[in-house]
Amino acid sequence: LTQTCRYNSHVLVLLEGFGHLVEQLNKTQEELADLKNLREKEVEQFRGISEEWIQRENGYKAEIKRLELVLAKESKDGLASVALARHGSLVNRSETKRFQARLKRMSSSQDVGRF
Repeated sequence: LTQTCRYNSHVLVLLEGFGHLVEQLNKTQEELADLKNLREKEVEQFRGISEEWIQRENGYKAEIKRLELVLAKESKDGLASVALARHGSLVNRSETKRFQARLKRMSSSQDVGRF
């Protein structure tokens, strides 16, 4: 009987510590669930903004193409004036394609990298 009384306090400390660890685990799991929800919302926002940006970019490209056609038609030099205008242009056509490819890769990697 004296042996069991001697270990009672140790057992109680272990049980109390276990209870604290369970509480901490539950709190951490709740925080993880909140972070997952937040990340999913952010991914959806990113997708929406990316799609909007791509649509605007395509609109700008179409407008540039239209203006180039008008320039070619109305100019006495024709396509030479378009080539000259493109040469001094600030529009980087290849960078746009690379940027769109990076956006698509990021979007698809977010699907794979979900929690």
